[in-house]
Amino acid sequence: MKRLAIIAGKGPLPGEVAMAAIAQGHEVLILPIEGQADADFSGYQTVPIRLGAINKTRSIMLEHGIQTLVMVGKVVWPSMAALRPDFDGMKLLGKMITKGDDNALRHVAAYFAEKGIEIIAVDIFLPDRKMPSGLIVGLAPDGDGEAAISLGMAVLDALGAHDVGQSIIVQNGRVIAIEAAEGSDEMIARAKPLLDAESGVGCLVKMRKTAQDTRLDMPVMGCVTIEAAAKAGLSLLAIEADTVLLADDLAAIKAACVAANMTLIGINRSTAK
Repeated sequence: MKRLAIIAGKGPLPGEVAMAAIAQGHEVLILPIEGQADADFSGYQTVPIRLGAINKTRSIMLEHGIQTLVMVGKVVWPSMAALRPDFDGMKLLGKMITKGDDNALRHVAAYFAEKGIEIIAVDIFLPDRKMPSGLIVGLAPDGDGEAAISLGMAVLDALGAHDVGQSIIVQNGRVIAIEAAEGSDEMIARAKPLLDAESGVGCLVKMRKTAQDTRLDMPVMGCVTIEAAAKAGLSLLAIEADTVLLADDLAAIKAACVAANMTLIGINRSTAK
């Protein structure tokens, strides 16, 4: 039986992963990130960690005989002053400072691998929570909707190799917003005043970045994103199938889309033009 550590960020997913891992026979240690993890972990063995204390985090894992690690939950990266990296953290930052998220996470994975700790993908524990393919709910996209999806996919496909993206908003042949460091929900809020209710369908496309390692960072979409999209005036969500994790179960996702009069479709990268 492998001992599994869960580095827990915001949201309920870390707790759901813990339950699934125990059901699969793992011994679980939860490492809630201080100031970020907000789920109830009572009943689990927990050791809080500070985001910048990577050496201490690895030492905790070694003390508890951890062999595998999964990172799950939203993480908001603080300023350098608030991060207060330890010595190993400073060394890692030196390698990561001019790189994007994907390269930075690969350095983190290599750091844990030095001591035999393997990082595994979150969907191993929640295989039924991957975005399905095809029309999930709502009306099938018309010609304008299909064009918006195609444009969004093409732009994200081009930008992904540069560690840019995951999400884009398109309307009437125009790129309204591209996800940067702020994350999808904040990008949607930023795009709201730029969308025109009289200019046709507003479409959000979300895809894994071309070189993204989903063991380290799997894109996530849930009811919170659907609600944010509805408030911004979007009516079409095109989410890459199999590579995006649903933060909520599919029934809840469908109900949120119906309440918002939102079309949700699972897309495949092979269909990008």
